[in-house]
Amino acid sequence: MPGTPTYERLRSDIADTPVIDCHEHSGGPSEAPKYNDGLVSLISGYVQSDLRSASSDADIDFMYDASKPLDERWPVFERAWRQTEHTGYARVTKWILREIYDEPEMTREAVDRVSGKIIELTDEGVYWDILDKAGIRCRLQNIWPDPKAYLDGTYTLPERDRFMIPLPIYHGTVRSFGSVLGVGEQIGAGITSLDEYIDVCRRVFVRYKERGAIGMKDQSAYGRTLNFENATRADAERLFNAMMDDPRSTLGWPEAKPLDDFLFHTFMRFARDLGMPVQLHTGHMAGTRNEISKTNAVRLTNFLELHRDVQFDIFHANWPYSGELLFLGKNYPNVALNFCWTNIIDPIYSQDVLAQAVTAVPHGKIFGFGGDYGGVEYAAGHLDISRDNIAWALARHVDSGWLGHDEAKQIAADWLFNNPNRFWRLGFDEVSA
Repeated sequence: MPGTPTYERLRSDIADTPVIDCHEHSGGPSEAPKYNDGLVSLISGYVQSDLRSASSDADIDFMYDASKPLDERWPVFERAWRQTEHTGYARVTKWILREIYDEPEMTREAVDRVSGKIIELTDEGVYWDILDKAGIRCRLQNIWPDPKAYLDGTYTLPERDRFMIPLPIYHGTVRSFGSVLGVGEQIGAGITSLDEYIDVCRRVFVRYKERGAIGMKDQSAYGRTLNFENATRADAERLFNAMMDDPRSTLGWPEAKPLDDFLFHTFMRFARDLGMPVQLHTGHMAGTRNEISKTNAVRLTNFLELHRDVQFDIFHANWPYSGELLFLGKNYPNVALNFCWTNIIDPIYSQDVLAQAVTAVPHGKIFGFGGDYGGVEYAAGHLDISRDNIAWALARHVDSGWLGHDEAKQIAADWLFNNPNRFWRLGFDEVSA
């Protein structure tokens, strides 16, 4: 535990372990946020959800309105902050205050000083230096550039990054004549039938791979259940044809579910044939007022068993459903467990589930970190907390005698680097602890 000799030694040992960041939303310096307000720069990202939970929508709108004087916004923010400052999200803000701006605590005066020295994240030197100091060697990117620009090479990713095909735009938003034609326009193809649509998607995915994409990412759990039924072509085609017959109509939900399900299963066969693993959002969702039961990864059980030749990367440690997560990792050879975002959603959950996973799931199936942010300073702060959680989880096993110290160090290196390196076939040299 923090403060014990075992924890402190392990934490020191893994401080410089290189990292594969298994999930990000930041496309490089040219797309980095440009802040002109100190308070907003410190409370962007997920902490907004906790602040909203502790206050109100109106208060959030007010405290984030940089056109208002800080003297007016500070009392509104401070009331929410004092109820929020000990969450995992808030800990990232505290890390940024301390490590980026050399401010020991959140005060009105500290925010004033930050406003006078906001880091310039669009500066390539500043941007990459933050990642280098954090030890982030490679990032798996879930971003949404113009598909046509990515596919024709106009849009390029930084050398450190790898692209994930954003699946929802090919099934989850296909609800109208216009959305179908929009997919065809990505490669200059016309579409008049379900068969033609599927063929266009196949050609698009092949071109994505040719352009460097290494996998697929789906976060449709935000809008639907993870129960992807094996819908019939006839049901899907009926809905597709209804869309195409009336260019002014839009499919509703759950009316569109058979089409959505059919397309998703079809894309899994594409993933199999292209040798592309698939990342799946499960568990907690960004924001507030979400319905969580529809995102429980256990709803994927039949789906994972059917597509056993596809490798799946299950996100967010399925928070708060730890038992179901461990079952899936233990039971299915084609499932890996990803702790992206989880380390700050709920640090204690992460520590406990990581510790439990050591004895329940082959440790080669665990990915220890994914920043899941748009800002690199936030990802670096998140990584620091993730290293804390990993050291805490493994120290328990060293102290109990289940693991030796060197074994724990190697597991940490595998979780942070070697496992995703192998799973995603990134080609880096393995890290030995």
